[in-house]
Amino acid sequence: MSIDAIKNQPTPYSAVKKCSACGLGMLDPLPPADAIPSFYVLDSYYTHGDGHVVKRPPTIADKILTKLAWLMDRRRPFEPAQIAERLPKGGKVCDLGCGHAHHLKRFLDLGFEVTGVDPDAAAREFAALAGITVEAGTGEDVPDTLSEGSFDLVLMTHSLEHCRNPRKALENVFRLTKPGGLCYIEVPNCTAEHFKTFTVCSTMFDAPRHMYFFSPTNLKQLMRNIGFVPIDMLYDGYVRQFDQSWRGWETTIADRLASHDPSQKPRRHSFFSSVLLLLRSFWRSPDEKYDSFGLLMQRPQV
Repeated sequence: MSIDAIKNQPTPYSAVKKCSACGLGMLDPLPPADAIPSFYVLDSYYTHGDGHVVKRPPTIADKILTKLAWLMDRRRPFEPAQIAERLPKGGKVCDLGCGHAHHLKRFLDLGFEVTGVDPDAAAREFAALAGITVEAGTGEDVPDTLSEGSFDLVLMTHSLEHCRNPRKALENVFRLTKPGGLCYIEVPNCTAEHFKTFTVCSTMFDAPRHMYFFSPTNLKQLMRNIGFVPIDMLYDGYVRQFDQSWRGWETTIADRLASHDPSQKPRRHSFFSSVLLLLRSFWRSPDEKYDSFGLLMQRPQV
């Protein structure tokens, strides 16, 4: 992927390695730490502004397609109200890479004490508008103000893939979680049929901001190695794969890539491609159907 698709500019972080043993993918070369802040200097991103996916009006055919996808959807999304039932009342929740803090806002409304961490100054400003203070930092470099073993729940939702060292970030999650406490990690699903079909033109690819590419199997094993005990796996992101705005953005990515590098023939996400994707994916297992998955895990008491 020779361009940063959102900025429509060439990038040197263009190749991806994949481990033949576990399937984990990573950018090669990894961007240096001091280059990463520049990736987020954007007028809009999903963490701030109106988002980088331009809204497009649906046609009748689009409405039929997304309705069919909705009928086949059995998603199990992350719901703060349901997770709150597993936590002590009024407990403490930390979100590493919280963006505009939409999850923290819901936990705050449920009576929890919330703490956010994010490297994006624009995202921190949006969180402040909701009355939530978010400190500067990352999953790998958490603020010194966060005490070890002090949180009943630690979240990383669509932030682990942005880390240069995801193992270190997960070790920090483990360290911040109370013994017996929970963590929830959600990432793009690189075993999804959608991701495998459109690869670098998938919305979920998003390099160079995304530096690692996970499967349910390899992320679960990594977290077990760190010491977490699995509790549940959640899945989300099926209907949006067929949304006309989502499809339009992925077509734009393909067109931008082909314009910068005419030797490439990227797969364009046409309406016909969406129909074929629906036919191939509706009967798939959750590991292959949904564009995102999340692991709910526990730090052992001892």
